[in-house]
Amino acid sequence: MNNCYILSTTSHYDLAKNLSQQSKIPMLETKIDYFANTELRASISGSVRGKNLFIITSPHNNSDKSINDYIMETYLLIRTCKRSDSGTITLICPCYPYARQDKKDNSRTCISAKDIADLFTNAGIDRIVSFDLHSAQIQGFFNIPCDNFYCINMIHKYLVDQHNINQEFDKELDTKFVIVAPDEGALKRVQVYANKFKMPFMVVSKERDYSEVNKVDKAVLIGDKKYLEGRTAIIIDDMLDTGGTVIKVGELLMSKGAKDVMVIVTHGILSGPAIDRINNTEYLKEVVVSDSLPQHEKQKKCIKLKTFSIVPMLSEVINRLNKGGSLSEIFNF
Repeated sequence: MNNCYILSTTSHYDLAKNLSQQSKIPMLETKIDYFANTELRASISGSVRGKNLFIITSPHNNSDKSINDYIMETYLLIRTCKRSDSGTITLICPCYPYARQDKKDNSRTCISAKDIADLFTNAGIDRIVSFDLHSAQIQGFFNIPCDNFYCINMIHKYLVDQHNINQEFDKELDTKFVIVAPDEGALKRVQVYANKFKMPFMVVSKERDYSEVNKVDKAVLIGDKKYLEGRTAIIIDDMLDTGGTVIKVGELLMSKGAKDVMVIVTHGILSGPAIDRINNTEYLKEVVVSDSLPQHEKQKKCIKLKTFSIVPMLSEVINRLNKGGSLSEIFNF
């Protein structure tokens, strides 16, 4: 008899289905009804009494629903499971919503990342699993276990498979690529990647105009220009939203002698003008994102958009959690 199930909101059913197939954990059907007045109702198809549950959610915006719709789906599905006398509930939320609102920018504003943590915790989850949180301090917003995993090995595998990047140091390879941190906040991440990939790295210092969201005012490159000239610059970050930062940084890199630009991020939010910006930027040759968010429809519009999968790592995580195993060997940062 199964002692656990995978359940899913409507935010990323494909991820849940693939995870169920790889982990061999059955998926229990859920139903989310939307009413004419935009209220919604969550229900589950079978008994979860005493079962350990893994709820998959990945809130985002699309043409049909907003990120807040998916957050509400998640909250009501958790409450439905709790009222159905479930066992433990682990929330698998690869792309944590409101992650960039992790501190007070002025004296009278909310810390939305903390408020979302309180919402999910108070709903009744026992644990949350996420990937590449925008700020590591978000883990401290929870009074339950919060596991934050990184995609460094998956990205390394992608580069090995698709671009023949060897695991051992290669002098020829060292002249082809340079890793770039698009801002100071990504510096630690990029240092780890550069060490893993045996590549030099540089950092861009950017000044944001906070009077307008998603706007970068000025960018300055820090580092020796000799590491950039004639090379492919690989910009690595946790997320790509409208693409404003990438374009600004890419223009700077090209002006300093880069051959072209590749972007690798964990979360391809790609909202607003992002796809058009990618398509219309000649020097931007490839954008690589994980499947933490649905990308199928966006890939139809952008041949430069490539993906790698977090499913193998997630499968290992939930199987270890279900069996009471250690997660320490899975952390890669």
